[in-house]
Amino acid sequence: MTFNQLVWKMAKGNRGKYLFYYLCNSFAVLFFFMYSTIYLNQAIEKVKIMEGIRDILTIPGVGLLIFTVFFITYAHRIFTRRRKKEFALLMTLGMSKRDIARLLLLENALIAIASIITGIVTGMVFSRLIFLLFINITGLGEIPFNLSLEMFIYSIGAYLFIFLISVIITLYLTLSRTVSQNMKSDRVADAIKHRSPVFGLLGVLMIIGSAVLLYNTFSNPSMAHDAGGYLLMSTLGILMGLYVALSQGMSFFMKLARKHKFYYYNELLSLSSLEYKFKQLTSIMLLVTIMSMVTIFYSTTILIINSMGEQQVMDDNPNDLTYIETETKNNISTQELYSIVDKAENPVKEHETVKLFAHYESDPYWEEAYYEYVFIGLSDYNRIAGRQEILDSKEYIYLINDVPKYALPDSTYEHGLSFNVEGGKIEYTLKETIVDQIINRTTLVPTSIIVISDEEFGKINNALIGDKMQVHILNFQDWKASEQVTNELKDRLEQYNNTTPPYQSVRLRYSEEEEEYFLQPISKVVNYNYIKNSSRIMFFVTTFISILFFFGSFILLYLNIFSTMEEEKAKYKKLFKIGITKREIKKLVSKEMSVLFFFAPLLGCSLAFVYILSISQDVGGIMENPQFLVHFARISGVYLFIQMVYYFYSRKKMLSELEI
Repeated sequence: MTFNQLVWKMAKGNRGKYLFYYLCNSFAVLFFFMYSTIYLNQAIEKVKIMEGIRDILTIPGVGLLIFTVFFITYAHRIFTRRRKKEFALLMTLGMSKRDIARLLLLENALIAIASIITGIVTGMVFSRLIFLLFINITGLGEIPFNLSLEMFIYSIGAYLFIFLISVIITLYLTLSRTVSQNMKSDRVADAIKHRSPVFGLLGVLMIIGSAVLLYNTFSNPSMAHDAGGYLLMSTLGILMGLYVALSQGMSFFMKLARKHKFYYYNELLSLSSLEYKFKQLTSIMLLVTIMSMVTIFYSTTILIINSMGEQQVMDDNPNDLTYIETETKNNISTQELYSIVDKAENPVKEHETVKLFAHYESDPYWEEAYYEYVFIGLSDYNRIAGRQEILDSKEYIYLINDVPKYALPDSTYEHGLSFNVEGGKIEYTLKETIVDQIINRTTLVPTSIIVISDEEFGKINNALIGDKMQVHILNFQDWKASEQVTNELKDRLEQYNNTTPPYQSVRLRYSEEEEEYFLQPISKVVNYNYIKNSSRIMFFVTTFISILFFFGSFILLYLNIFSTMEEEKAKYKKLFKIGITKREIKKLVSKEMSVLFFFAPLLGCSLAFVYILSISQDVGGIMENPQFLVHFARISGVYLFIQMVYYFYSRKKMLSELEI
């Protein structure tokens, strides 16, 4: 028998394993290619209404890559695990390790080539459909679908990189073991090592403690200064706790069960089997838990952002349109301004101008830092804010130009102000602090604004060195219909600014890109469309990745359960011989599979809820935002329903294989 004939006979004898492994690899190439047709489409990046779209798509792309690493590696591991006896047998018949390596490389090369061809061809068929769905759902307009060489190179390159790592690891593990170790490989795994109820309890406590820390991070104001650190700490604690709990948690549960003799002896068979399964499938259960948690949390968050988008825009943008005018920039006439923005179908309802003065003082302790003081006259403030405030000449109002629930006072402005001027000092005392966003925030219109009397505002302009500016505030009859005039105004201002010298600030220095950014109009409708389009994009991509995660986690779980079918058949035949009925075996199989299929997703749902509950504290808590619960219930309900369908399918398949 020639070497090639041997390879062919082995493929025929293991055709079921080869077919499933080949489909797993084709599945990975397919998703890589479909995602690349969106991520690498140059026309999407140029869409005016959605700048930085590639940045939005990067994080899900990284998630896809990480998942594929686990997916291909684990599928490869399962594929080769049950074939070690074959390799050992071939070695006893005289085949060298070099021949075994050649055999592994040849069959994996053939599978890789076939997977790439199938994945790319299938991807070319389905990627156009996915792309059209993406464009229609996100509302990005007429964007052509195209295939580029870059898409093929990245998809095939990423897959081959992951695939080669898996093959190299398999070669090392197979060839570094002796013939006897490979012959006994399917029996060594039957022993459960390192039982530790204490570690099981520790894992559970780590998860609970990390969840409590996560909740306090968002609900406790004293922890807000280092929220990022606490968030990272709690997330790492949850992940480490999950691994320990999943690997040792059943040992802890078994110890508790032994204290209840009636329950323990009634469920001894199923408990022992589950303890072994959890130990054997720790990595898969961990992966399924994390994927279900990320899928449900991410999808729910996108729905929440989408539903709250308009309210967020209304909070952040009290004016429909604003822009900054300086002595040399954005200095177009009122007549020209109205010719652009005042349309018969959507007229300007209100046009106000507000004078601001920005003064900067160096920080005595840090050379690069400075204090910024932005002043506004009292009459301008009262007119814009709709108030009737009164100030003495040496009093000021500290205005926090922000939404009250997000406002963070700065102590710099709360204890009086003093400025050195020629001939002495100018001092002001604080009358009151007001939290009220009256102007859209920009680089030059910060959160902290100082309101002083009109007389003092004039004195400050002459006595201190600073930047003088004027804010134009426009409100329309229908702000949602003002996007076109906003873009026209932006283009006209850019044309004008290109004919004038660069903006000169007394303190700040801007590049051309930064200057263009802070001089462009700030529009409510543009921000609204950005949030709407970005949330649509993220919802589509999240759905895409969620489907991948779901099918991938199911396939891995399915592979692990059915890869040991011969051992399961032998086990249940022995149980049948000692008197256990088929009905009892059927009940045992159903109970075991229900735990394996639902424990990890339910745990993932619970952890996703902890994250949703925690982040809701930033906006008043879950009770004041019931839509958080509604969206979470929808996503988790759909996820668990599909999982239930797969459970019944797998259960029927298992009972059929066991001939019960």
